[in-house]
Amino acid sequence: MNKAVFLNKNEELDVSEGEAVELIKAKFESSGQRRVLKYKEVENAVARACNSPSPTIKTLGRGVVLKQQFHKTSSDSFWNTEMPLPRVEAIPMAIERAIRATPWSLEDMFEDSPLRLWKCKPAEILSLLFHPTELICCGSVSKFKTLRTEEWLKERDVGEQIVPNPSRVKVGINKQGKPSEHCRDATSDRKYMVVESDDESLSFDEKASVLRFLRDEVRAKLKMVVHSGGKSLHGWYKSTGDSQVDWEFMKVACLLGADPRMWLPEQLARTPNGFRGKTNLQQKIYYFDAK
Repeated sequence: MNKAVFLNKNEELDVSEGEAVELIKAKFESSGQRRVLKYKEVENAVARACNSPSPTIKTLGRGVVLKQQFHKTSSDSFWNTEMPLPRVEAIPMAIERAIRATPWSLEDMFEDSPLRLWKCKPAEILSLLFHPTELICCGSVSKFKTLRTEEWLKERDVGEQIVPNPSRVKVGINKQGKPSEHCRDATSDRKYMVVESDDESLSFDEKASVLRFLRDEVRAKLKMVVHSGGKSLHGWYKSTGDSQVDWEFMKVACLLGADPRMWLPEQLARTPNGFRGKTNLQQKIYYFDAK
């Protein structure tokens, strides 16, 4: 871990995470050791070093130190205006191992689903994901609105995209200082973490296998899997309620090819059983666990 922190902080060396892993392993092997490296021990140390908070500091006058300040768009906001993303690159070997460890085809996923909801309307799915009075933001990138779950049941169209986490208020203040129904300031606590992989080199069965690995081996609670109607699967996992545990889970998911931007609490995901705007293809639910 000390070597990982040193390589990460030394700007003159300018090494990537992959290079840092190789350098540390080479150093380990070149010296006499009384033990062998644990599985992904070095990779995990480098990932932690690269993602550990390292606020910039300024020294003023006689030893007065001012640390970086985090800002919110409003005093009641749950989130900072700037949020770090998991700086973890996908590791092909780790992805391959996950696929081999927990093979899962889309057909098997559908058969294994505790509930089969592919005929349900999107609003009906929302009622299974959220409390009737929770505010949920739905629509698309350019057109969206926030209603209570019970109100969405009365709407004809939910839209093709959804914020996986409830809103604390209907309208918040975005980063430009303007009122908006879809912004980080309006978003409440994290309820779900969405793992999305759109790696076209993987088949859908292989992507499903990765989601199963996160469920079975990482022990994350898989709530739902949605086909994007495009090239990806969206796995919805329940938040643990512990931000540090959720952060570590997301880093593992990114090692297996997940999109790090899904860590942002206001990031849009595909609406379950909705229809993709450009192609009108259904974003079908393949797996849903009612628990």
